Amino acid sequence: MRHRTIGVMGRTLDQDDGLGVYARNLLLELLRQDASSRYVIFLQSDKSRDLFRSYGNADLCLLPAKRKLYWDQVLVPLAARRHGVDLIFNPKFSIPLFTRRPCVFVQQGSDWYVNPQNYPWWDNLYIRLMLPLYSRRATRMLAISQRTLDDLAAHAGIDVSGIVVSGAGVAPNFLEPPDPAELARFRREYALPERFILSIARVRHGADRRMRTYPGANTPRLVRAWQSYRRQGGDLPLVLVGAGVQAFLRDRGFRDADLADVHFPGFIPNERLHLAYRSARCFVTATLCESFGIPILEAFSCGCPAIVPNTCAAPEVAGGAARLIDPLDEADIAEALLAVAGSDLLCARLAERGLERARRLTWEECARRTLRVFDAIVGAPVRDRAAHLETSTG
Repeated sequence: MRHRTIGVMGRTLDQDDGLGVYARNLLLELLRQDASSRYVIFLQSDKSRDLFRSYGNADLCLLPAKRKLYWDQVLVPLAARRHGVDLIFNPKFSIPLFTRRPCVFVQQGSDWYVNPQNYPWWDNLYIRLMLPLYSRRATRMLAISQRTLDDLAAHAGIDVSGIVVSGAGVAPNFLEPPDPAELARFRREYALPERFILSIARVRHGADRRMRTYPGANTPRLVRAWQSYRRQGGDLPLVLVGAGVQAFLRDRGFRDADLADVHFPGFIPNERLHLAYRSARCFVTATLCESFGIPILEAFSCGCPAIVPNTCAAPEVAGGAARLIDPLDEADIAEALLAVAGSDLLCARLAERGLERARRLTWEECARRTLRVFDAIVGAPVRDRAAHLETSTG
């Protein structure tokens, strides 16, 4: 019986943002579906060491380093050789350039090309220099959405032929029926109102909280649109989840009167975020460009009606199950808030469509598509072959 060893670049596992959510959930599902393979997970810190404790096919390798480039290009290939890795996989967008082992990575977005003003110059320079190199060096690639591929082909000149769109999903806690008592405790803990409009606001760029702010979340425009919604008769408060959101808005001139009835619960761990969606009247995001938009799918899975941008991959993910808005048009956002939050019928219809859409986008399917790429490069484990053929032809 042939066994294979997959090396996973797990630096992203430490992040609390969408990339961290993606990496953790995909890797857990890969371990579950591909139990015959050995996974060596390279970690930059021990923050995620307990995440894989119950998986017998997961070996952890801690590689401390201060410099990301040194970790990617020196420590990981050396450790991969030492552990006899057959394939190196990164859920993010970098791979070792100098290794004989086949490498696979995920194209996670195109925002650097679509909205370069949202990033510091060194980030834009790094992406324009390195992403084409990584793409040419990779044995195969996956992508989080079709729109990401379209943008990379149009703006970066990257050959996207043969790249598999694998998508994403939501964690099991978003699929479980709500416990009324737990919901009540959650509301009290975070001092949430009984009824509210929910948004998830990212105001910092990168995993390092010392790094510069990120304007792509479009939070000031969303708040101004909500103010317009209130002036036109809307009565629901706004809840903005995320670290540092209030300080970000105040730095941009918002005063106490502007933020009256805006609630800032701060960062809420993904393990509890489903309770926020379950408590909300509706969810809105006005981000300028979503490469996928996991929060959209999280809202759908919780039966929370969603208002999402008509840009980048958000319409692709929504699949007709959300109210689309122009994120640059405050009047359009306000109109959507009035229409959705003010109509029980529309809320019910969007919630039903969202639940149906969420059933089609899962981590199970994302992992299956990822494993087919692995199998094409290093072969499927013998004991998994029947299941692999079944999913390939299903």
